Amino acid sequence: MSGQKAGLPENFMTRFCTTCCDREALEKAAGRVLFGLAACRRIGWRGAVVVAGEQERGKRGRVSGDATVRQVVWLRGQVTFGTMRLEPGSVWRPGVTDRFGREEEKAAERAGASGLEFTFAGPLAADYVNFLEENFGRMVRLPPGSPALRAARALAAAAEAGARREVMSRRVFGWLAALHETLEERQVHLQDLLRGRIDHLLPEGAAHGYSVKALAAHLGCTPGWLARRLQQAWRRPAGEVLHALRLQHARELLATTGAGAGEVAWRCGFASASSFSKAFRRAMGMTPTQARVLGKKGTGGRGTKAGGNAIMRVMEERRRRGPTELRVLPAGEDVMAATVWGGAYFQCDGGETDKAYNMPFDISINKITRGIHWVVTLEGEAVFETGGYSLTVHPGMVVVYSSPSKGRWMTPSGRPWRRVWVKVRCDWGNEALLALGTAHGWAAMVPLASRPVRLARQCVREWNEHRNRPSVEMSRSGYEWLLAWWELLHSGRVRPLVDARGQAVLPDMREVALPSFFRRIKTITGYAKQIGYSRSHTMRKLSEQWKGGTPAQIIRRQRLAQAALDLRRTRLPVVEIARRSQFASAGSFIPAFRREFGMTPLAYRLAQI
Repeated sequence: MSGQKAGLPENFMTRFCTTCCDREALEKAAGRVLFGLAACRRIGWRGAVVVAGEQERGKRGRVSGDATVRQVVWLRGQVTFGTMRLEPGSVWRPGVTDRFGREEEKAAERAGASGLEFTFAGPLAADYVNFLEENFGRMVRLPPGSPALRAARALAAAAEAGARREVMSRRVFGWLAALHETLEERQVHLQDLLRGRIDHLLPEGAAHGYSVKALAAHLGCTPGWLARRLQQAWRRPAGEVLHALRLQHARELLATTGAGAGEVAWRCGFASASSFSKAFRRAMGMTPTQARVLGKKGTGGRGTKAGGNAIMRVMEERRRRGPTELRVLPAGEDVMAATVWGGAYFQCDGGETDKAYNMPFDISINKITRGIHWVVTLEGEAVFETGGYSLTVHPGMVVVYSSPSKGRWMTPSGRPWRRVWVKVRCDWGNEALLALGTAHGWAAMVPLASRPVRLARQCVREWNEHRNRPSVEMSRSGYEWLLAWWELLHSGRVRPLVDARGQAVLPDMREVALPSFFRRIKTITGYAKQIGYSRSHTMRKLSEQWKGGTPAQIIRRQRLAQAALDLRRTRLPVVEIARRSQFASAGSFIPAFRREFGMTPLAYRLAQI
């Protein structure tokens, strides 16, 4: 408190008191904040089961939840378990009955093979593992030296060292997020191939012999699936596409290096220089030597054979066009629509400003999406009213509330009110902040130099820039902020505010929350009816609070932005996405989407494949 008194009015302590956080309530919230590991088992090392952090934490430190979700991460050697072949980099989600018994342990030891088996505890870790299985499959393979494998080893080391639960939570989340990020990056590489961005994949193709099977293993998908998608994207059999990639690579090597035909043939996966020369001449209409000469002259041998290879022509067309760059939202708007990602992400955004309100800012009227707000006053003051309570906030005060809810902000003095706020939009984060709010109250004093405040000020700009693109990197920083808030609450440095009678200065925010109309807003008239205002009053209030277009335009942008996210992240048909976006039919949705994004929904989806 001593660091805050300078910014507080003289009579502050006569009107408010501070108390301590409810430790028991904090412990009840642990399962909503911490990722738990029940056990870590080394397979192939003559070791015993290691219970994560049990030596130090004792009973109080455990994270509650079913410890039935397991993962096997294979690190060295090869072993067959039933129909599963585990090799270095394999990550497998075993079924309930799949168990490594003593016989399998001995087989792994004899083969010099080893791996890790994690058993997760608590709802968060289990939910994340289930999400990864649903989206990427029960068995995936990571490349040697992957950062995700380093994260798995770090998790095992922390478990063996008996690290405290916050450290273990970071390690568990760090491993799952690293795995998630690696698998998503592989999907991006696959998208590059299917979009015709061959330059990015030529080295990877060469490293894997331009084989459908090897590329599928590298990209984390099945050979059959990859072959079908290649054929859909290029309208040619997958074998022809990869053969054309080999020839494209060969042409670039001839034009840019001094490698001989034999070396080029070997680097591009041909059996011999003669087979390479024949294939190259059939496709390009010239010998490798002629292509090298033309490459030095700057022509590269392009388009020299009448008719040419169809795939090579498509490659040339895509090369000239360059990679397709898509914008998620129209550029130049003052207000960006905010999509709700869903899935296994900690989604946050927010801001820092000193803007004063000319009119009361009505929280109840902003019902497009829902979320939990965490607002810290840095300088100046403002008034927060909700549920019959009124609180004047000063520097160092944090207020937590849900949106939409019955409440409003005012700056009666008209002077600047500097604050930083975080809005948490994900289910995981919302449940965590609501659970923590019952422990520390909904208004408290916090040190302005504390880590959650510093992280919020550092991250809000980047969070906003990525607010419509689900991102593991942003999820990682969002979780770090939440964990920093949890740690500050446990430190005893957060002092909940009560009045002189010891009563809370704000009501339970769960009781003043209002239902969100996410995916339910179609028109301003319908919106006004749902929130109980006239259309004219709603238009006036929204026009005061929303900038960057009329309320109708902003609502439409929001609907279309969420539709674009659905097109990228789901397999729902366009008709269903139109319905979820509150359009009467696909016939009205398609032209509206084209006006906003410059292409039809189907073209947008295909460009994102």
